[in-house]
Amino acid sequence: MATKGDLIEAQNFSRRRLLTAFVSGAPGGKELQPTSPLRAVIAAIALTVIVVLVGVFYGLIRPGLPTGWENGKLVLVSDTGARFVTVEGVLHPVINTASARLLLPASDFGVISTDQATLAGTPVGDTLGITGAPDEIPPASGLINTGWSACVSDVAGLDVRLSTASGPATETDRAVVVSVDGILHVVLGGRSFAVSSSDADAVLRAAGISALSPVTVPAAWLDLFTASTPLTPLTLQNYGASVPGTNLKVGQVIRQAGSADDERFLVQTGGVLEALTPLAWQLYQLGSGSALNGSVTEVTADEIRTLSTAPTGLGDEWPRTGFETVAAGERPCAILRGGEGQATTALATQPASAPVTAGVRVDPSHGALVRAGGRGDQSSSVLTLVDATGTAYPLPNATDETIARLGYSPSDVAAVTDGWTALLRTGPSLSESAAQQSPTTGSK
Repeated sequence: MATKGDLIEAQNFSRRRLLTAFVSGAPGGKELQPTSPLRAVIAAIALTVIVVLVGVFYGLIRPGLPTGWENGKLVLVSDTGARFVTVEGVLHPVINTASARLLLPASDFGVISTDQATLAGTPVGDTLGITGAPDEIPPASGLINTGWSACVSDVAGLDVRLSTASGPATETDRAVVVSVDGILHVVLGGRSFAVSSSDADAVLRAAGISALSPVTVPAAWLDLFTASTPLTPLTLQNYGASVPGTNLKVGQVIRQAGSADDERFLVQTGGVLEALTPLAWQLYQLGSGSALNGSVTEVTADEIRTLSTAPTGLGDEWPRTGFETVAAGERPCAILRGGEGQATTALATQPASAPVTAGVRVDPSHGALVRAGGRGDQSSSVLTLVDATGTAYPLPNATDETIARLGYSPSDVAAVTDGWTALLRTGPSLSESAAQQSPTTGSK
């Protein structure tokens, strides 16, 4: 039987064995290395990077709405073709591109492409827009603000073209006689001259036009030209009255001794001398001057010393010596010429064999941005956008912001006479306030 000493020895042995197990190395003599505390941190960072990359990749293949989408953005839905404008976090369906552009401030405008699933849950408001407004707005680089042409077709229609390509019509310095509703007009350069109906043949002969073959044209074509002083026999009031202080009479035609034969003056009431061009002299002989039988009184400088000269001559708007007409077989056209300030219209011709078709044609993806108004400084004008369909859309009360919303700048605008825009189809007026209306309810 174990003694008390044996038990104490056994207990001490067990204690030493247990202590040795705690302080000794692993079996086989291998020491265990302590774990680095950064290993877990590195693993966590790597996992975070992987999660972020997966999120970015998912966002690329399935884009959502970016930051700031809530206002001033045009949202295009790729899988349905729908489009919306964003106002205070609400999606408003918009019926055409022009309306969308007018609704969004130029400084905030941006386009967002997404799909229908991404928009799920986003509030949708009323449909907005201008019915009939254009869906394709020509870019600033596609504006054709000059070089328009309008040629008369064989059926008195008009072939109107807005094109960057040079057409067969070329400007001419000759005249053409046209007929509008039975009234004859002579067109030269940018002007038209109505011809007296009662003396048409005699007036045209006096103007140097002997062969008469008028071209029937629509009134809209003639309106492109500035109406000038009509060609008519010249008549004078107080014909035959004496001029005080001289031996001359009102209506007498005089020429100062030593001057050229065609430098004539007509004695007007009050002793005012008005220059007579050769053409005006011919027309005067068809009117009040018929009693002169073509005679011109030669006077000295001293005889007319006390008489004043009119600031303008009679018939200054007419060509000095008359007209030369275009060759037979030439088709009359009007072309729009650019320049400083308002563009001008000029007479042009093209061969009669050149193909013409009544209608309006505009180069694809092109158009115009013009301020169309009447002639003269006092005329009002309206900014007008022309699209590729040849439709003119007025922009009443347009500001620089209106122009910017459509993607243009004020320097992109050209001035033309409203006769040119009258040749085009007219679309609805475009404005910011009209774009805010709902086509179904008439109000926002």
